[in-house]
Amino acid sequence: MIPNNPKELNYSKVKTYLNCPYLYKLKYEEGKREGLTPATSLGVSVHRTLEAYHAKSNDPSEILKYYNRNWLGAGYKNAAEQMEYYLKGRKMLEEYEQNEYQRTSTVNATEREFIFDYEGWTIRGKIDRIDKLQGGTWEVIDYKTDAQIEENFDIKSSLQLGIYSIGARRAWHLAKGKATIYFVALNKAFSADFDSFNEQEILNIFVETGKQIEAMEFEPRTEHCPNCLMNNRCPYSAVKQEEE
Repeated sequence: MIPNNPKELNYSKVKTYLNCPYLYKLKYEEGKREGLTPATSLGVSVHRTLEAYHAKSNDPSEILKYYNRNWLGAGYKNAAEQMEYYLKGRKMLEEYEQNEYQRTSTVNATEREFIFDYEGWTIRGKIDRIDKLQGGTWEVIDYKTDAQIEENFDIKSSLQLGIYSIGARRAWHLAKGKATIYFVALNKAFSADFDSFNEQEILNIFVETGKQIEAMEFEPRTEHCPNCLMNNRCPYSAVKQEEE
């Protein structure tokens, strides 16, 4: 197990802690893994496909070839379920392919990592795709394979896109641009300019979360138990208690 560095923060760590400090302890202090589900396995397959396609090809007709090469068959209970999700992913990527024929931006990088220091903390992140737009501005893109969007979704309140915007400016000096969440399953994208995010508020959230982690404050929060991939193994799981 790779040792956890408490002075190093990323969006996944902060999100996990904000949802449930005890889940953070299980994942990052004890090194327990959540395991794959059909939805998360499909997400890995689609992300790997798009990374490979944008890194190696300019021909949208090759996307499905990369899908077959990067398909991950783990996490499914049987062949029928695997085929069900394979077809879901194929449909997503067929629509993605059609959008690619109309794209006017240039893909500058995929899976690029940023890193910067702030008030004694190291903040990292890895962005799915960075595009250079016509006019010289930039777009950082995060893919989502969820089949639904949260009610009252507001991209300007997205902690993930906010820290990505900050990372792009501080680590890569991309002064002008926008951050985009691309819901691949729904063929919808939501964007906001870098300046739309409250940089100070976002950095404060990261620092305050880091301080709580340093103080070993790992109290469980059970409101997220129904959707937690560790709810069958966690001693504080509200779902597990109901089943018993």
